[in-house]
Amino acid sequence: MLRPSARLLSTRLIQRPVVVSARSQSTLDTGKVLDDPQIGDYPNLPQNSAQSRGPFGWWDPQDKRNFGEDLHEEDELYGVWAPDLHTYSPYKALAQLVAAAGVLATVAGIIYKTHPERPAVQRTYPYDGLKKSMGYREGDVRPRGARPDNAE
Repeated sequence: MLRPSARLLSTRLIQRPVVVSARSQSTLDTGKVLDDPQIGDYPNLPQNSAQSRGPFGWWDPQDKRNFGEDLHEEDELYGVWAPDLHTYSPYKALAQLVAAAGVLATVAGIIYKTHPERPAVQRTYPYDGLKKSMGYREGDVRPRGARPDNAE
């Protein structure tokens, strides 16, 4: 029988969920307006990512903004060129990665199992692989010569 403290510890480990990511969804597109005392007279804009804007109807379609529109103070975080917004969970990403690896392994296995034999016999050379004709010397780091008759 387990001690009470060990039983409590073992049940807590079983009941505790596994956390893969502390932040599964992006926090860059919340729409909140944060109080910033150092911003001064500049407009305090909400946290909306330009990636969530529609693709049409903008003066600058590349950055998805209109002429004269104020930039966010942290535009490098909320612009189109910022890190991508992900709307899927890490479990779905892991499942897709495993599925892609499974497909790749299946294709590689099929190719490995069905790969045909060589259609011709491998070429061999007489006189111990033409070592004398190719300038073979005893003690060479990279010996000169071709495949001898008995090599496979």
